Amino acid sequence: MLRIIASKHKQRLPYEEVWHLWTILIPRRSITGRLLWGMVLRRRDDGRWIYKQRVESVSAAGIRRSVRMLIKESRKIVR
Repeated sequence: MLRIIASKHKQRLPYEEVWHLWTILIPRRSITGRLLWGMVLRRRDDGRWIYKQRVESVSAAGIRRSVRMLIKESRKIVR
């Protein structure tokens, strides 16, 4: 009985839920059906790889600036 219940709830491995930065040379289809190549994000989904377009990340200086602004705004609200 317990085996039947356990088999109904498929557990994913931790690395299957994480997007990995990957370089592809041969174009692949993305989640939306568009062709992607170069640096992309990919992860496992039920035994197959799915791909997503990589969005440029913000620089460290930009992140620090936005965090400082959030802290200033939160201090204004508290006072």
